[in-house]
Amino acid sequence: MTTNEEVFADEIRQMLDERFGDEFEFGPIEVWADQDDDISFLRTYIVFEGDVNKLDPAKTLPMERHLWTRAAELGYPGIPLYSYVLKSEWPGLLRALEKAWE
Repeated sequence: MTTNEEVFADEIRQMLDERFGDEFEFGPIEVWADQDDDISFLRTYIVFEGDVNKLDPAKTLPMERHLWTRAAELGYPGIPLYSYVLKSEWPGLLRALEKAWE
């Protein structure tokens, strides 16, 4: 069975691939459901390889607006949070996140 978080991650990957083609290698894309003041939202870490200077906000911002609507349709009305993480930095960040969420 596919979770809402997996559906959201797949949609993000498709949108990134459409916008950036082979300029970047995206993955993994990790999505966690979170809650703040009784409002559910999705926290997303987008791991990538490529030149960070080419990660054009003109391509990512429209995507994020669309995904906020999509997150609400999936039952997460809060503003989704996105972090783009270089692949080389991901293992250390993941360890820190897992430790913080224990």
